[in-house]
Amino acid sequence: MFSATDVGKEKMILEGLRAVIWDFNGTLVDDTALAVRSINAQLSRRGLPVLTVDSYRAVFGFPMTEYYRRLGFDLEVETLEGLADGFHETYLPGLPECSLHEGVVELLEAMSGAGLSQFVLSAMEEGALRAAIERLGIDRHFTGVYGLGSRLADSKVLRGKELLQDFGLRGTETLLIGDTDHDAEVGCALGLSVALVAQGHQSAERLRATGSPVHSDFRELSEALALPEAEQRRVCEGRGLFAATPPSSSPAPPSARRAR
Repeated sequence: MFSATDVGKEKMILEGLRAVIWDFNGTLVDDTALAVRSINAQLSRRGLPVLTVDSYRAVFGFPMTEYYRRLGFDLEVETLEGLADGFHETYLPGLPECSLHEGVVELLEAMSGAGLSQFVLSAMEEGALRAAIERLGIDRHFTGVYGLGSRLADSKVLRGKELLQDFGLRGTETLLIGDTDHDAEVGCALGLSVALVAQGHQSAERLRATGSPVHSDFRELSEALALPEAEQRRVCEGRGLFAATPPSSSPAPPSARRAR
């Protein structure tokens, strides 16, 4: 276990970093086993092969339509809405049993102590997301929480653009921490630095294929938090994903921030 003091000694907070955007599922909260149980309940009802945690990490990804097709669901017969509802029948009741990953609390506290603004950007439905964050007791660390308007878990890029605009964040001063290749795609699309942690919903091998830095756990992340901007630009351009940093705007007034 590392402490805020240890984090400071490792010079985790790079000069010029002003904000951190966290993914939630698989990054902050350890919910991979629950996701496997939830998808297996759907697979079993349809007579399809069930997954282990390892096989799940090898196949899970975005867009969700392609993920469900890889598992054998017939999307000519079933709707994405129906599949999402079925998944959440098992997932939502089980979520309160899931804990934060080891080291998350210390890292959140270290970042808050360093004066960094912290946000959550998730493909989870926003109402359920906010409730989960409050239940875990970490809501005080976040200036803003951005989820989606439905359970369909589509791309986070649009919500990410809104987040940057609402709070006047510059991509060159902002780090995205996630656990999937989609998080790397989102970071590149928004012009952010990206750090991935291989404790969540995809394997380390798949994460390394993104070209973004991959860390085995939060202790390792604390020692080498972010890729230099020039290297992150090279990674994104190589994947055809780099987008110009969205123009900054004046930060939202305090009243607007509290309303989110």
